[in-house]
Amino acid sequence: MKVERNDPRKLVVESEDCVFYFSKPFDVPVYVEHGIDMGIAGSDVVEERGCDLFIPLELPFGRCRLSVIAPRERVVPVESMEGYRVGTKYPGIASRFFSSRNVDVEIIRLNGSVELAPIAGIADVLVDIVDTGRTLAANDLVEVEKVVDVSALLLVNRIAQKVKFDRINEIIHEIKRVTENV
Repeated sequence: MKVERNDPRKLVVESEDCVFYFSKPFDVPVYVEHGIDMGIAGSDVVEERGCDLFIPLELPFGRCRLSVIAPRERVVPVESMEGYRVGTKYPGIASRFFSSRNVDVEIIRLNGSVELAPIAGIADVLVDIVDTGRTLAANDLVEVEKVVDVSALLLVNRIAQKVKFDRINEIIHEIKRVTENV
């Protein structure tokens, strides 16, 4: 099935027997939990949002990691970050990570351009996505420690999984078949 979205501002596209909703990545788990049948989102977003979802597949794309990041000249072990200000789009994950290490930090919630926070002096370190590390290098930042690996996940609404069992499983098996060779 091919889906064409000719206008990037159009948020709903209908095709054959499906309706596709285009939302911001951070909202996908919420939409699926509250009634959309299926969606795809990063495991970072799923963990941060804490939604009650059925997750039948990890998909073979979107792999990266969520890490603690610091300015190159101020790198210290995580255990030495007591009292630090941590800039992040992931306040829940960051808070749980530092708590698990018994390190008390102040979490500063940010959206986009997180790498700017240490440069501007509003955060000592970051918890953010790292893929190639090029953005970090360009901003004189380094990865201190990986918090968690991240990948794309197929999300299914728990009620839809029961009510539309055959159709949902058909889609899951087709996605699995297509992605096994990727």
